[in-house]
Amino acid sequence: MRNSRNRNKGLTRVGLIVVCSILFFLLFIVFITPPLAPVRPIAKRVVCGTNLKGLGTAISVYANDYDGYAPQLRGHGPWSKELGYNFDLEKPDFEGEQREAGRTITASWYLLIREADVSPKSFICPNSKEKEFSGENPKNLDVVNLWDFGSSPHDHVSYVMHNPYGKYPAHELRSAAFAVAADMNPWMKKGDFVSKPSEYGYPQIITANDEDSYKYGNSLYHPKQVKGSFGRYKDVKGTGESQHVVYADGHSANEKQPNCGVRNDNIYTYWSAEVDPSDQDIQGGTAPTGRDASNDAKSEGDSFLVL
Repeated sequence: MRNSRNRNKGLTRVGLIVVCSILFFLLFIVFITPPLAPVRPIAKRVVCGTNLKGLGTAISVYANDYDGYAPQLRGHGPWSKELGYNFDLEKPDFEGEQREAGRTITASWYLLIREADVSPKSFICPNSKEKEFSGENPKNLDVVNLWDFGSSPHDHVSYVMHNPYGKYPAHELRSAAFAVAADMNPWMKKGDFVSKPSEYGYPQIITANDEDSYKYGNSLYHPKQVKGSFGRYKDVKGTGESQHVVYADGHSANEKQPNCGVRNDNIYTYWSAEVDPSDQDIQGGTAPTGRDASNDAKSEGDSFLVL
């Protein structure tokens, strides 16, 4: 009997230790974890910025081999949402059958996979809903032999570039303040154009002399964060706090406002006037609504980052 009572006491002590350990763990979660909660969102932004910086470097490498021009799919076809031929066409005839075929901006991005050894993963912002392109294709071609990010390319690219098919394509001789690529344009979603702001008021054409309006023109891929329960931070969907931007001279920056280009140019819109534009024409500009010729940069200093 004596030995039985001792064993019961031993089990009680073990149980007490287990209970105390659980309580300690719960207290750790409540009091220690909240200050660490913002780390993950911040880490995602760092990865996004690193990806875009790498793409900027790849653009410079590509331009070095193509007379200073940023990636531009060959041919003479218009800017299009869908590629005018199969993305796994092995040998497009750019001066023949495919000469006037529609060209996607995602296909211009894809040239960096074909020729600059960039991974499809580099085109994904961790804060976005886009997914890495697997390379799967009907002909089982190697990923470097394709011409676009599959049949739904806008599902696999998180970043916009200066319209390569317009009147003023990006070139290495542009001003150091000329933006060549950035996080997704707030006026675009899955390859389509946004016609009205969200319930939070994003996006809007900013007012040049009203700094409080600037945030409403930001990319939506890095939303405002608010502190929620237990001190944890959460994203406010439909808002924009900043965007990563790559410039013509290769440097990149995290910008808190979209009017960060040449002469405070709004990088996500095009100038509202081609001759003698006002500050509002440049900093506010006109939001893109389609892929016709009127939706284009109006000057060599007018960055127009789209997809």
